[in-house]
Amino acid sequence: MNIKKLAVFALIAGSLVACAHTSDRKVSMRTVTVPQLSAYNWQLAEATDRQGQPLPGFAAGSSMTLNFSGQRLNISGGCNNIISSYQLNDQDMQIHVPVSTMKACTPDIMAQDTAVMAFMNGQKLHVGLLNAENNQNEQPLLLIENQDGEHLLWRGIPAAAAQYGQPTVVFWEISPQTQTCQTAHGAAQCLKVREISYNDQGVKVKTGVWRNFAGKIDGWQFNPQENQVLRLNVYEVKPDDVTGTAADNQYVYKLDQIIERSVVTSPKRKYK
Repeated sequence: MNIKKLAVFALIAGSLVACAHTSDRKVSMRTVTVPQLSAYNWQLAEATDRQGQPLPGFAAGSSMTLNFSGQRLNISGGCNNIISSYQLNDQDMQIHVPVSTMKACTPDIMAQDTAVMAFMNGQKLHVGLLNAENNQNEQPLLLIENQDGEHLLWRGIPAAAAQYGQPTVVFWEISPQTQTCQTAHGAAQCLKVREISYNDQGVKVKTGVWRNFAGKIDGWQFNPQENQVLRLNVYEVKPDDVTGTAADNQYVYKLDQIIERSVVTSPKRKYK
């Protein structure tokens, strides 16, 4: 999505009161509040420098997600989870030095972690919303600018807990191999998943059997070069009809954290 086009829209909307001030491109924004930050999962849509060129290290189609909880933020979807505390004052956000888990991944994914750490590392950032305040149906867009005039644009997805209630937490191992399976819409390539159980000390105590999964995991992208263990939040979406049976229930799967990941070195093959 092009920042210049968004800026034109924001000016037409008429309700935006401030501008990002360090870049060569003036982008009108309005103030965002802590409750608004916490109400959404923010998915990275664009990473650009002050001239509007793509920032090195940020891959196209990135699954990087930014979440806020109170005065803490968490970035996931790259290789490691990146956590920091922050303070919001009008359109200024002071980021404390972030900390990261220490997992190793493929170079392109590691590069995203390095890039976002460098963008936010202990800086005072300029933040705001691009959407018109009176447009309740529009997906919110959060713009974060650092002191070098670089921009990260995030698209807000409503936090699942506000929609569905509290989730069930599960741990799934995801195979780098897929399998052809039959769905209601015909043949498809399904993920191979199996459930992992841990004790209170975080030690793996049980591994389930492999099964097909034809659904979607929000905030996560399949990588055939990696074997991964994910911590997922699973939300039950009950049918509107109170007479519906348990079979009518649907589930929403959202990535909470990548617990383990390892690079596959042997040639891939598909299950028959």
